[in-house]
Amino acid sequence: MVTTGVVLTVAFTVVCAIGIGVLLVVAASTRGPRQVDLERIRHAERSWFVVAVVILVAILVATIAFTPYGRSAGKDAQVVDVQAFQFAWVIPSTPIKAGRKVEFRLTSKDVNHSFAVYTAGGKLLFQVQVMPGKTQDYVYTFHKPGTYQVLCLEYCGVGHANMNTEFQVVA
Repeated sequence: MVTTGVVLTVAFTVVCAIGIGVLLVVAASTRGPRQVDLERIRHAERSWFVVAVVILVAILVATIAFTPYGRSAGKDAQVVDVQAFQFAWVIPSTPIKAGRKVEFRLTSKDVNHSFAVYTAGGKLLFQVQVMPGKTQDYVYTFHKPGTYQVLCLEYCGVGHANMNTEFQVVA
């Protein structure tokens, strides 16, 4: 039976051998006096620059719709005003309805906090930075009823570990 240590050793040796081979090929290709074709290098740089810009723009266009900020909750949304202060969250006790958009309006009275919502199983659903003097809006739709936990993920002082609460989502 092959142990994990042997597999890792062989894999490391193979990767090192490939790396040394690549270095030798690069070193061999740079030897000897050659005439440098600056125009060819400039053209290649322009081409790679255009390729990089096209790839970055394509990634932006493909992912911009998934950006959570700036979404409108619509007229049917529930509005939940949440206040943070050292070391507690103030969330209205009104239950949130599953399947309906919720607009969280988050404010802080003192320092930066992080409004992180988790399922009962401990899965992080979303996280929003909450800053003093600002109102952060975040829209989310809870698909399953249950109890959701809120934690602060931004260290906000000595009582930070106690800064948690929960709220109910009903059918």
